[in-house]
Amino acid sequence: MKKVILTLLALSVCCNLTAQSTFISNLKAKAAKGATIYGIVECNGTPLEGVAVSDGYSIVKTDKKGVYNLVSEKKNGNVFITIPSGYEAPVAAGDVQPQYWAALTADSTTAERHDFELKAVENDKHVMLAITDIHLSNQLGDIDQLKTIVMPRIREEVEKYRKQGIPVYTMCMGDSSFDLFWYDFLFDIKDFRTTIGKIGYPTPIFHTMGNHDNDGATEPNAETDFNATKKYREVFGPTYYSFNIGKVHYIMLDNLRYRNEKRKNMKPGKNMAGARNYDHIVVEEQLEWLRKDLAMIEDKSTPIVVGMHSPVFRMLSEHNSRELYSYFHDSEGKRTLPPALYFASTFAEFKSVHFVTGHSHKLITTHCSQAVDYPQIANIIDHNVGAICGAWWFTAAHGGPHLAPDGAPAGFKVFPVDGKQIEWYYTATDCGAQKQFRAFDLNTVRDYYRTNGEMRVFLENNPQRTDFATVEDNRVAIHIWDWAPDWKVKVTENGKELKVTHQPMENPQYTVAYCIPKSVWRRNLKKDAFVEDKTAHMFHVVASAADTTLEISVTDSFGHTYTETMVRPKAFSKHIE
Repeated sequence: MKKVILTLLALSVCCNLTAQSTFISNLKAKAAKGATIYGIVECNGTPLEGVAVSDGYSIVKTDKKGVYNLVSEKKNGNVFITIPSGYEAPVAAGDVQPQYWAALTADSTTAERHDFELKAVENDKHVMLAITDIHLSNQLGDIDQLKTIVMPRIREEVEKYRKQGIPVYTMCMGDSSFDLFWYDFLFDIKDFRTTIGKIGYPTPIFHTMGNHDNDGATEPNAETDFNATKKYREVFGPTYYSFNIGKVHYIMLDNLRYRNEKRKNMKPGKNMAGARNYDHIVVEEQLEWLRKDLAMIEDKSTPIVVGMHSPVFRMLSEHNSRELYSYFHDSEGKRTLPPALYFASTFAEFKSVHFVTGHSHKLITTHCSQAVDYPQIANIIDHNVGAICGAWWFTAAHGGPHLAPDGAPAGFKVFPVDGKQIEWYYTATDCGAQKQFRAFDLNTVRDYYRTNGEMRVFLENNPQRTDFATVEDNRVAIHIWDWAPDWKVKVTENGKELKVTHQPMENPQYTVAYCIPKSVWRRNLKKDAFVEDKTAHMFHVVASAADTTLEISVTDSFGHTYTETMVRPKAFSKHIE
């Protein structure tokens, strides 16, 4: 046991040591007058000119000798480079994070040197995986689920592209941990990093933080938002930064203002100082840095990809709606659209902007060009990516498939990039990328709801839920997980095309896999944040009989077609394929 503990400690120390750049260049550098941070950026002993270096406030560029000088108060405790196109930062063995940053160790008046090394690589054509909301806390078998359910799919996608000589990277949009359990289960953000390294995640990961990556033990005051990120910054470095891969400029931001307020009669949890509450917003201090970062990009046709935890824009209803709303809050903590529009205006000069977000645990792609009255954000697409953990690892832990709260399979998004052209698709952990929808024969769903005793008890106690026992004959529902308005759905029966209607619906598979098991021990289902009401990504047809075969064809935004020959009756259970 003692040996195991010592080994884990060694791994933890190693993780801390390799999290940042410890490179020491042989090239000479001297601090300029007044500079408090300086150093060299090089590639194989050759100095690199024009590399952006920042402390999160000021941004400077290296000179012809690869030297940079920063006058910094060192508030964030780190210095980082913006990795230039055609280069990669090294990743230490057993680690996953590129070494693009270094921790500051001297006081604010002392000049300290930090060097960075890069390696040249051809990455105009590359692939970016988008993962989010892993929520490791060492419960519900989450680490084993990550190893056995999620990692095989990630490795499958990575190997597919590496065989073609295409480099693959990963963006992680936060909530890697679960703050409430940092102390309850002694598993915090550092343990997450160690775990990811030990399971052999196959690509470099660029992290940003989520609301659950803040330290809930932070006392609420004027500096709560900053102080709560201390452990994150020690493990992952800057909470906002940028990098280039090929012709794409990537930016990682922290779009949460942590409050952790004390509330009357509140029981915050073990070692928690407050309610762990927060606002969805990019604070002005961060926006000032962002404007400086974007000003460095001369070519405004450069695609911009912004990783954040919280989604920025949504349609009021994904079902035939063009009315926009936002998660963002104003200075008083009220959710309203103007702060999001203000934030979005930062990117007004750029032709193509992609927000890649998490938090909701649902898969929703919002094309802002579809919104009425807001032409100024037509350049933005908000990709709200489904959670790796699905419904917090619950469904698979209780014998079901690995599902998200909208009933879609848990998974991640893949962005193949060729120059300035970006495509995307979703990869489900249970069925991979080759399947993008699931069809339900509502005749068999109806039979299940009529005859299953557990379902009848559940509906009696939760009358607000849909009772599919009353559904009409021969209706078929098709759940298209990453549906967007330009997708096409076609269904034929005996060569005749059926009328397809877009109609929100509860996902019956999720009801069986999540809601019923949860209601056994949490009797009031209304209090559960992951109870799915209706997903908008449902399409319906009515067949002529109960035993006809349907040909279902779904075509995505890029002309890729996914099909199913649906032989009916099609069985229904929580494990329906």
